[in-house]
Amino acid sequence: MVKSTKKEPEYTLNVFPLYDEQTKREVIVFLVQTTKIFVSFRYEILLEESVEDRVITLRILGLHVPEILMPQTGPARGRRDLTNIAGVHTVRVIKQDKSVNDFEFDFSPQEIALRHKPKDVFILASTDPVEIQ
Repeated sequence: MVKSTKKEPEYTLNVFPLYDEQTKREVIVFLVQTTKIFVSFRYEILLEESVEDRVITLRILGLHVPEILMPQTGPARGRRDLTNIAGVHTVRVIKQDKSVNDFEFDFSPQEIALRHKPKDVFILASTDPVEIQ
């Protein structure tokens, strides 16, 4: 009998509300990070987002070397801020190899709740806030 090796997730997705000081309004942050920690630079994850009906799609396009080459340790990050999101939405994350993970979130003024996640994931989803530098 051949044992199947379960692949560890490559990314994390944190979805949480944040008051944006620059725009003076509440936004929903979609933060994608690698599970791998980079020791030389903190790379940027290039993300493309689209919102159609009740589906929010985040397409991971790859990693980008930061313009300011300051040595920094940490995961690669990509962030998108959206407004006017309410009710149940599917958040679809697509990797470069066309793999897809669909999550179901319920966005209400009181909380953001993760309602459904796929069985085999390449990205772990959470509603835990993350400190933004």
